[in-house]
Amino acid sequence: MARDFAVVTSSDRRLAADYTGDVLVWDIDKTYLNTRFSTLRGLLAIPFEFAVDKEALPGTVALLHGLRHGPGDETRLTPLFFVSASPPQLRTVLMRKMVLDGVEFDGLTFKDQLRLLGRGRWRELSGHLNYKLAALLQLRATLPTECRVLLFGDNAEDDDTIFVLFAEVCRELRGAALQQRLQRLGASDDDARALVALADPLPRIDCVERCYLHLVRPRPLTSYNDHAPLLVATRDALEQALHLAQSGRLRADDVRRVAAEMAGRGVERARLRQRVDEAAQRFGLPPSLVGAVLSALQI
Repeated sequence: MARDFAVVTSSDRRLAADYTGDVLVWDIDKTYLNTRFSTLRGLLAIPFEFAVDKEALPGTVALLHGLRHGPGDETRLTPLFFVSASPPQLRTVLMRKMVLDGVEFDGLTFKDQLRLLGRGRWRELSGHLNYKLAALLQLRATLPTECRVLLFGDNAEDDDTIFVLFAEVCRELRGAALQQRLQRLGASDDDARALVALADPLPRIDCVERCYLHLVRPRPLTSYNDHAPLLVATRDALEQALHLAQSGRLRADDVRRVAAEMAGRGVERARLRQRVDEAAQRFGLPPSLVGAVLSALQI
């Protein structure tokens, strides 16, 4: 019997085999929304939650809209897939929230927490490496060979480790070397073998363009330098937007919208200016972009 990683996936869009553009892959908890479901009490409360009670992280909705549109004058409907450790019981609530936010997406993947509970696999409720790597590998199998993948997560659940490992697997890490790496990261022999089997048929293409990591747990930005430029550690949506604009994936207008949304959500303008100034140094931003954002904020 195949190893069950509790991956539950639905997808409404199949990309053309010759598609070579970007594919956005986002986590949900602490990356798009402030959702909490890590306790049994939290799981039992899910059926009683309402979409209006869900809070998006400041600036994230504008960032999602801008990336979905793309850098040109006309929208390119950049493919957007959510891969989350949230349970599938949250699907209806999340979809309603996305409708309220005007966030269009092409696929959702959840972790079936209750199925794990029913099978007595308590340890796997909080550990997400095996699940999320399996979910990413399964998603990769459905994507065009030459697409470019951008990953968005946080440092609350080891997304940095998972994303970097996924990028290495896509590039060339397979077989016994992958199995040994997984075992060093705590995977059981059965889990490691199952993940190796998922990876084996995938094309050996360096398809992961960038991994954006939202720092939920405070850590120095420099602590992630070992994985640069693949991994970009950021403290908020504005830093992500500025880096994405620098790489030609986001319009200046959309960066301004991200900043305006954050200001409207109560983020102090002095803090936003500091973020812009620091990002200008970190990312080598052009003065025109820096000036446009600061002008829009009237700071």
